[in-house]
Amino acid sequence: MSRFAWRVLAGCALLLGLAFTQDPGYVVADTKYDLAVAPADFLVRALHLWDGEGALGQLQNQAYGYLWPTGPFFVAGALAGLPAWVVQRLWWGLVLAVAFAGAARLVRVLGVRSDLACLLAGAAYALSPRMLTTLGPISSESWPMALAPWVLVPLVVGAERGSPRRAAAWALSLIHI
Repeated sequence: MSRFAWRVLAGCALLLGLAFTQDPGYVVADTKYDLAVAPADFLVRALHLWDGEGALGQLQNQAYGYLWPTGPFFVAGALAGLPAWVVQRLWWGLVLAVAFAGAARLVRVLGVRSDLACLLAGAAYALSPRMLTTLGPISSESWPMALAPWVLVPLVVGAERGSPRRAAAWALSLIHI
């Protein structure tokens, strides 16, 4: 593994640690509180248009957005026996790490050769006000932002070399992660 990859990995570990410093032991009220405390039940209800358990009954309007990858991530954490707050911080750490690594990689493929500049760009992106203000209360909105640099990487590479069509297909496949 390259020195740059090790540095990105170290940055991801720091961001994970940062996520765990936020109110340890407490579940933060995300858009869907029951996602953290009863993720399997939440996902079952997300498969139906009508939710009779919330707000005296309601039409689902956003629950399907949690079917992948957020919901399965929380279910896996619950099945592993992890406390809900730990799973939530692991999710936050994952989102921050994906954003950081993606932005650092994008800056690298744009031609910046300085490791420090790439890492600073990744940190600035992952710790941007928009990312941090949505990560706690509506983390489902942070995930697409975290993936955005990864979608751009194949487009930049495809524009410079290789097949632009293949690069577009690769980027399109990343959108559905």
